[in-house]
Amino acid sequence: NVFTMEVPAFVKTTARQGGENMTLFGIWQEALLTSWNQVWSAFFGFIPVFLGAVLIFIIGILVAGWAKKLIEQVLRFAHLEDLSKTSGFASYLERAEIRLTATEILGNIVKWLLLLVFFIATVEVLGLKVVSTVLVGILSYIPNVFAAALIFGAGIVIANLVDGLVRGAVATIDHESARGIGKLARWVVFVVAFFAAIGQLQVAPALTE
Repeated sequence: NVFTMEVPAFVKTTARQGGENMTLFGIWQEALLTSWNQVWSAFFGFIPVFLGAVLIFIIGILVAGWAKKLIEQVLRFAHLEDLSKTSGFASYLERAEIRLTATEILGNIVKWLLLLVFFIATVEVLGLKVVSTVLVGILSYIPNVFAAALIFGAGIVIANLVDGLVRGAVATIDHESARGIGKLARWVVFVVAFFAAIGQLQVAPALTE
């Protein structure tokens, strides 16, 4: 009688444990299937976005290359190189060991600006807000760089002009000291232009105050 009473209890316990195991397995299976579906949905949803971003960047590369060639052709037609040589900018590039002409420098600037714009659009499409914010900050700072370059370039031209004028004026009085005074005047203008460019860049306000 004791044995016959224990059999139903054992069967019930085993059945209950089996049911709990099946329920736990079902929970695991459902969790895995849900995670799998979420991963694949996110992956397949990202593919069109990624392809669109790649397409935008490829278009940017093509547009930037085309714009560079167009700018260089226009500047050559405008005889920018002649102006660069007469102003002394070409000789400055040679002294600085920069193996690019003024035309090529401007063409590359336009190219990289356009690439930066299209790259910002690419990261925006990908949803990389932090990266795009940093790049927009860099892009907004570029006008300061252009202004500083113009100030410094104008300073070089004016410095060479002042050197010639001062040397010519002093030579009528003292020919031996004319060259030294001309160089001094040129360096004064050069230093003023340098600090003006630094002030435009806003990298060291204490130096320009």
